[in-house]
Amino acid sequence: MSKFKKIVAGLVFAAVVVSTPIAAATTEELQAQIDLLLAQLVQLQAQLADLGGTPATPATGYAGCTITSFDSNLSQGMSGADVKCLQIILNSATDTQVAPSGVGSAGNETDYFGSLTKGGVIKFQEKYTAEVLEEYGLTA
Repeated sequence: MSKFKKIVAGLVFAAVVVSTPIAAATTEELQAQIDLLLAQLVQLQAQLADLGGTPATPATGYAGCTITSFDSNLSQGMSGADVKCLQIILNSATDTQVAPSGVGSAGNETDYFGSLTKGGVIKFQEKYTAEVLEEYGLTA
């Protein structure tokens, strides 16, 4: 089994453990479950680091992207490193991702601004309407 599949399996296991009813559990049993989950989390984070992955956030930076702000307008049909960074940033949140799998998905970003990137930008603008669009008198 690949390391990535092991990480996913660990996360699924953790989700199942967390969702298991614990109505009759004692404080000690709950603490034991918490300790187990924390240990698994540390192990999964180590495995992710071994794979070269780091969670992308504005504070930690976006892996593979050195652009911190865009100096030009980007539009459909364009290509370049800034488009790839845009895709990386969009893919850092599931509700703005360019694609769930395949071309344009996290780890498979391209430097081409096509219809998938446009869709991700629209989702981003809708998510942050107040911060992104209202300033210009727009709602969509």
